[in-house]
Amino acid sequence: MKKVIIDCDPGHDDAIALLLAAKAEDIELIGVTTVAGNSELHNTTRNARKILDYAGYTNIDVHAGCDRPMMRDLFRLTGAIIHGEDGLGGPSIPAPTTPIKEEHAVDYLIRTLRSSQESIILIVTGPMTNIAVALQKAPDIKDKIDKIIMMGGAVIEPGNITSAAEFNIFVDPEAAKIVINSGCELYLVSLDVSMKAVFFEEDIEKLRAQGDKISTIVASLLDFFADTHVKHFGFKACPIHDALCVGYLIDESLLEFKKTFVDISLHDPLTLGETVADLWEITGNQPNCHIALKVDREKFVSMICDHMKIDCR
Repeated sequence: MKKVIIDCDPGHDDAIALLLAAKAEDIELIGVTTVAGNSELHNTTRNARKILDYAGYTNIDVHAGCDRPMMRDLFRLTGAIIHGEDGLGGPSIPAPTTPIKEEHAVDYLIRTLRSSQESIILIVTGPMTNIAVALQKAPDIKDKIDKIIMMGGAVIEPGNITSAAEFNIFVDPEAAKIVINSGCELYLVSLDVSMKAVFFEEDIEKLRAQGDKISTIVASLLDFFADTHVKHFGFKACPIHDALCVGYLIDESLLEFKKTFVDISLHDPLTLGETVADLWEITGNQPNCHIALKVDREKFVSMICDHMKIDCR
C-alpha cells in the first residue's frame, strides 16, 4: 500500500485526482493539504473537503496551507476563468459537514513526515508553496519523502499562462525552484503530456452513462470544464492534468519519463516560471528530475471511468 499526501488547489482536475486516489486499491490517502492557486485558499480548501464529503471520505483529513505565494501576490485571473469563481464551477455539490483541521498544512506535512515509520509519496497538483515552505522549515523531512510527483511545467509544449510558463509554476516560481532543487526524487507531469490527457464529449458521456453517483457528478464537472475550454481555447475537450499524477501511481505504464536536469526561470519577466529542461544533455548539469514525455490517453480515460464507479469506503 502506497502512503500518499495530496497537496492541491481544487480545481476540477484536482477534484478528480482526489477521487481517483481515494478510490485506488493500492493507495492509502492519509491526508490532503490545500494551497491558494486556482482560487483563493478558502475556496480550494472548501472544495477539497466538499468533494471528499460528497464521495463519503469523511475520514480523510484536510489541512489548509499557504494563502499566497512565497514572494508574490496571488495571480487570480485564469483560475476563475477556467474553474469558476469558487474554483469548482458547474454542478451544485452540498456544503461539507466535516470540519477542516486546525493545524496548518505546512506543520501537518512536517509532523506527519517526521513521525512516519515509512516513506510517504507527495502528489502536488497546485503551486508548490506548501512543499517549499515545509522543506525550508524542516530540511530533514526530505529523508521521509519517497518521491514527489508534481503537475506543472511545460518543456516542449507552450505554457498555458504565458507562452513560456505553465500556471502552477508561474503562480509561485520561487517555490517551484526550491522543490526542483531540493534533492528529492522528482517526477514532473507537465503540459507536454497533460494536454494530451483529454476527455472528449464521448468520454464524458461514457462516464455519465455509468449512472452511479460519483460518475454522474464528475461528468457534470467535466461539462463545465469542457465549456470553459471551448470559450477560451477553442476546443471542446478538457485535459485532466492533475489526475495524471495519481494515474501514474496506479499504473506506471501510463506515462513515459526521461530523467534530465531541470530548473526554473526567475529573473526575466518574459520567461518567468519557464521550465528549463536539458533534454539534449548539453549543459553538463546532473539530472535532477524525471520529465513525462508520453502518455497513453485511452488507458487514462478508462482508468478514470473504471475507478469512479468503485466504492472503496
